[in-house]
Order: sequence, then C-alpha cells, then structure tokens
Amino acid sequence: MSGSLETVEQEVLALQGLLMGTLQEMRHLYDAYLQVLAPIARQQLITVSYQVCTQVFPEQFLTLEEGDRQQLQQRIYQLALSLEAAILRLQPHQQEASAQEDAGEESAAAVPDDSEDEAEDSIAPDDSLQKKLSKTLYRGSLKMNHLLQRAAILPPAPIAVILDIASKAENRPLGRIPHLLTMMLEEQQTQENANTEDKSANPAPHPIAAIYLQLEELEFQHPSLAHQRSQIRELESRLASLQQQLHKKQRQYLTLKASRVWWQTWKANEANHFQDAAD
Repeated sequence: MSGSLETVEQEVLALQGLLMGTLQEMRHLYDAYLQVLAPIARQQLITVSYQVCTQVFPEQFLTLEEGDRQQLQQRIYQLALSLEAAILRLQPHQQEASAQEDAGEESAAAVPDDSEDEAEDSIAPDDSLQKKLSKTLYRGSLKMNHLLQRAAILPPAPIAVILDIASKAENRPLGRIPHLLTMMLEEQQTQENANTEDKSANPAPHPIAAIYLQLEELEFQHPSLAHQRSQIRELESRLASLQQQLHKKQRQYLTLKASRVWWQTWKANEANHFQDAAD
C-alpha cells in the first residue's frame, strides 16, 4: 500500500478536521432551518384551524357560545405556541445545551438511557432529525384535532388512525386546503332506521376532516424553507463523502501501522528468539 505511515496519519488528521468543520456547518444550517420553520408551523396550525372553523364546519363553530369561542381560540393559540417551542427545542445548539445541563446535574450512572442519544442529536444524520421533526408536527396536529373534536367542531373520528395512514402514504397529493385531510365516510344506519327503512338503501356519507401539518407542504408553500432544506441535503452529501474517505484512510493507516509493528517485532525476534530456537 502506497504512502508512509506519517503521511497517512497527517491525511487522517486533515480529514478529521474537515469532517468536524462540516458537522459544525451542518449544526448552523439546522439551527437556521428550524428557526425559520418554527414560526411558519405555528402560523399554519392557526390558519388551518381557522379554515376548519370557517370554511369546512362553519355551522358547528357558530353554534358555540361567545365565551366558548374565545376559549377555543385561546387554546388554539396556546397549542400553536407549544408546537413552535417544540420545534425550536430540536435545534442542535438547544439540544447540546440541554445535554450539558443534564451532564452537570446527574452522574453518568443516573443519566437515563436516552441521554446519550440526545447528546448526539446535534451531529445526527438528517433522517434522525427528519423523524423527530415529523413526530413533532404529528403530535401538534393530533392535539389540535382532539381540541376541535372536544369543541364539537370536528366530527367524531379515529384521528390517530387517519394520521397514521396518511403518514405512511407516499406521494401524498396537496389538498385544496393545505394541511387538511378530508374524506367522506359512509354513515352506518342505526338500529331504529334498520327496522323502519329499506335495508338496501345506500348509507348516507358524511364528511371527515383532520389537520395534519406536513413538512413537504410547509416547504412547498415557503420557497426559502425549501432552499434551506436543499442546502442541508448538499451538505449531507459532502459529509457522507468525507466520512467514506476518512474510513478508507483510517483503514490504510491501521494497515501500515500493523505492517511496521510486524517487521519491528520480526527483526527483534531475528536477533534473539529465532537464534535461540535454532540452538
């Protein structure tokens, strides 16, 4: 294998420096991306809630007493603020600060099992952040749906099941109202109707809706956000290439070092052990 041990060692150190610099750049990009995304998600959650109450189910909203409407709006605003804060907590610098506080307050034996994962979040691959971000948007959407159901705005429906199905679907089409899933379900006849009406009659459909903030739609609606995501992907590609190069160079270093140690040991044995064995 070409290259001296010392030369390869310097190349390893140089690649490690490049890798650390790229990781630091990645952290800054993630911080900026989430800083822009958080208020957008907050506003979109409020906006889609407004559209549900005024465009999809206006009758249900108008049946509420004035005090109930005020309380509903206050809780909508609070949930939107909570979502914004949850997204900001995913920022690498926030998670690093949290990990350092935990390390200072608790001994290593008392730290929960997932503390190490949190400490590594700042340099985790994009798919790790993507999963956490998707879960955060999912939870925020689920809470808002449950709030609107309790207020009798949204009709009863298994919201969690609907969101789970939507989250697993690929190439989800953009709806008429962004971040709102709508469908028609066939309403089953009651037992009383079954006894008095023709059982062959088609069941009446009724609308079902569910709020579901989706990252793809947020980026589609906000080009600046999509541009930041594109920069992150480009940096990830560079990071993956550097990691590959570093792994290859570290392997070369170990091979050269093992070869050098082998021959040093061999020469020492030639002068001592091999001669004694021959005697």
